Amino acid sequence: RGRGRGRGRGRSGRGGRGRGGGRHQYQNNSNHRENASSSVHNIGATGTPSSTSFTVAVQGCSHGELDSIYDALECYRAQKLTSNDPNLPDKHVDVLLCCGDVQTLRNTADFPSLNVPPKYKAMGDFHAYYSGQKVAPILTIMIGGNHEASNYLQELHYGGWVAPNIYYLGAAGVINISKRTSADTISTLRIAGLSGIYNSRHYSLGRYEMPPYDQGGLRSVYHSREVDVKRLQAVATAPSATEQQQAIDIMISHDWPRGIAYHGNLPQLLRKKPYFKQEIEDNELGSPANEVLLHTLKPRHWFAAHLHVKFEALVRHGSKSPEKEATNDSTSGLESQPMAAATKVEGTMEEPKDPVGTATTEFLGMESNDGTCPVSSSSNMESLTEQMTRFLSLDKCLPKRRHIQITHVEPSSSRSANDAELASTVENNDKAWLEYDATWLAMLRRTHGWTQRTRRVVVADDDNPVTKEEIEDILKRFEGGNKNECSLTNLLAVPHNFAMTVPPHDPSSYGPPRGLPMIGNPQTDLFLETLGLDHRITVPFTGGMQQQQPLFSQQPPPPPQPLIPSAVIHGGRAKNMPTHTIDDENEIDLDEDLDEVKAPGNDASCELQEMAVENKGDPAEIDLEESEEEDGSKDDAGGDTVCFSPSSPPSSVAKKPR
Repeated sequence: RGRGRGRGRGRSGRGGRGRGGGRHQYQNNSNHRENASSSVHNIGATGTPSSTSFTVAVQGCSHGELDSIYDALECYRAQKLTSNDPNLPDKHVDVLLCCGDVQTLRNTADFPSLNVPPKYKAMGDFHAYYSGQKVAPILTIMIGGNHEASNYLQELHYGGWVAPNIYYLGAAGVINISKRTSADTISTLRIAGLSGIYNSRHYSLGRYEMPPYDQGGLRSVYHSREVDVKRLQAVATAPSATEQQQAIDIMISHDWPRGIAYHGNLPQLLRKKPYFKQEIEDNELGSPANEVLLHTLKPRHWFAAHLHVKFEALVRHGSKSPEKEATNDSTSGLESQPMAAATKVEGTMEEPKDPVGTATTEFLGMESNDGTCPVSSSSNMESLTEQMTRFLSLDKCLPKRRHIQITHVEPSSSRSANDAELASTVENNDKAWLEYDATWLAMLRRTHGWTQRTRRVVVADDDNPVTKEEIEDILKRFEGGNKNECSLTNLLAVPHNFAMTVPPHDPSSYGPPRGLPMIGNPQTDLFLETLGLDHRITVPFTGGMQQQQPLFSQQPPPPPQPLIPSAVIHGGRAKNMPTHTIDDENEIDLDEDLDEVKAPGNDASCELQEMAVENKGDPAEIDLEESEEEDGSKDDAGGDTVCFSPSSPPSSVAKKPR
């Protein structure tokens, strides 16, 4: 059932998308063989660095390639953030945000919980970070996508460390990242996230899945749920632990918000992904749940992945007039609304009014890639405010694809640090750290009844905002229960309490992988105990690895390997680099849900459009898109840093999925 993503020769030998063959081999590929061990990463950068800004790295779909990602960022740091002045300290990336499909495989027993065809399952790089053989060099925050080790992430439903220095936000979550920005000041970014992708059939249901999963549960387990969206919506109106901290600075998701394509360079998007056209016209590209969150939370930045293309957009938020509010259909909910009324206006697309009843933006025209909005004499301009959301989606981790972006973000809140906090930051080399969000924890505690293991519809009917008294109760609970190394400096600091719950991957293991039942996680136990909550869709952790049946022969892990050395070049290509990327005939499309091919609105709706284009086999089609997407010479490569590095040998005999 696997098929090649990317352009092949097709069955007739002409242009078009060929099934089964994957990317075609170029006729003259001698240079590709010589450079088969080379990897190229285009790293873009936005924002202006300052003494108070956070340097945030954003990654699209990771697909198990953590070594490549961290190596590319180290390459960028060495060239761009290292000071030539010995009196000035070097800068570093404060945090890496991974927008899903990380594939946190600990060992082969996690394979049955990963939704990709068996022939393409490979261990990837994560197991080395899980075992401690390697340590993530950058504080990393991740959310889940639709290609994950779902059994592991489900044990950390409320969030936790999946490996040292790699933090999972949970099915949904809000976290704060803080660092010292001056001699006596600590600044904070507020980050929210929603894992998974939207599917209307499971959106209103409870979390009924339990490993080992059947074929239906293997897919529904990563579908986003309404209760998590409702909790995130409530954060917008709830008070915060501090008077300064109100807004969400950064939102990360796997899915795009529905309708976001109309706020960016739509013609360029359709040139790259022509099979998106019908879904955009039908208002089915993206998640309606994320669209609601976009207009409710109004974050300053929104980062996403999933569709394997770099796309930027700018959404300007404004209030509607009372007359427009009165005529707005507030009962439309999350049902898809046709966009037949969309019309072309001087080369741009005009968005129909309020495809979702809760929308609060007004579309004024096409925003350009540089973030500017055309000046308009329309009266709509008067309703705009300065509040806006900058949206960025990134590609998957492949050579010469735009899958990493550096963004310099100014903090929205700060506080005076006490002596203990200042001493702690000095010991930590002034690196950033994570803190729980008291408002989010109060919301979790209040709505714990929404967390149900049931196939029935879960009614989320509590619309009352969290009170300050509930937030104060959270602070008191952490004052008495957070017995970690950070408790003396900050009650809400996330403890570094990662623990391996299953043995890590052993390359000498043999035999078919077998799924394991949920075994729990001590991080979840401590989290629920601190909040005074019981296990509802998780289970208590019952013991350490030594009490479990061995999955394979136990051998000491090999010594840690250093990251791959890199060199950085600017404004062009390294010497003797090939014009095109190395084609992988085994590459498959990881966005396809094999059991839902005929279902409307399924997880892989964009890929079904691709299949439609594929079956047409247009003989006039040529491969201009591929060179634009991967070569980068005809896209937005200006200002990008190009990282050129040799790639490491494969860690598994299986072909690595892309």
